[in-house]
Parts: sequence; structure tokens; C-alpha cells
Amino acid sequence: MRGQSAIEYLLIFSTVLVLFATVTLGQMINPGQEAAKDALYLSQARSAVDAIGGAINTVYSDGQGAVKSVSFQIDQSWGLQLDNAENKLRIQIQTSQRSENVEDNLRYEIDNYHSLLNISSGTYTVIVEWPEDGSISESIDSGALTDKKIYIYIRPRGR
Repeated sequence: MRGQSAIEYLLIFSTVLVLFATVTLGQMINPGQEAAKDALYLSQARSAVDAIGGAINTVYSDGQGAVKSVSFQIDQSWGLQLDNAENKLRIQIQTSQRSENVEDNLRYEIDNYHSLLNISSGTYTVIVEWPEDGSISESIDSGALTDKKIYIYIRPRGR
């Protein structure tokens, strides 16, 4: 009798340990996956903001008539902002915890605040242009967003 109760006790104890380990392991792995995804999204946003900021600064340095395009991938919905109050380019991206802003300073002085929000994930091409004829004012044009293209037109103050 003693052997049978010891085996039943060990079987019940083993079952409880397996259930506890399964629940605990699941809770340990899931936050790690979320942290890895958040790091990926922020890295992609940093790469994109650096590429777009570099393109804007290059077009501004090259002068009227200059055009530059950059491509990047972001696997999360995002937003693009040109902030004239702080003279910054900003990408806003949603992580598992909260909304994060990734910023880059610009040499080009932005005339007005421009934003494009709720852009779906994917690979985008951003074309930065300083129109030669001056007919297009400073803006972010989302007309070709279905083709995953975003046009940014710059026009320095007084020109």
C-alpha cells in the first residue's frame, strides 16, 4: 500500500510541476518576443528617419531642382511628421507598450507643420524634391501612397 500511495503522490506532484512550468515558461517567452519585436520596429524607424532626414538635407544642400529618393521597410503602422517648431523629422511608431517617437534634426528650416499618420506597414520609397519652378509649396504628398510612395516637397523660406 505504501508503494502505491507514494507513486500516486509522485504522479500528482509531477503533474502540478509540469502545469506550473508550462504556464511560467509561456509567460517568460512572450515578453521576450514582444521586446524583440519592439526593438525591430524601433530599429526600422531609426533607419527610416535617418534615410529620410539625410535625403532632405542632401536635397537642401544640392539646391533648387534636386531630387533624392530613399527606400526602407517598416513592419508596423507608422506616422511621418515634419515639425517646424523644433525643426525635426519625426516617425511615430506603435510598440507593444506605447507610441514611440524617433526623431532626426534637419538643416532645412521647415516652414509649416506637416504630418501623414496611420501609414500601413511595408516597404516605402520616399522621394524628396525641391521643385525647380517653385510652383509646388512645401508639403508631404500622399497621393501615391497606394503605390507605397511618399513625396516630400521642400521650398526654403523666401524662395
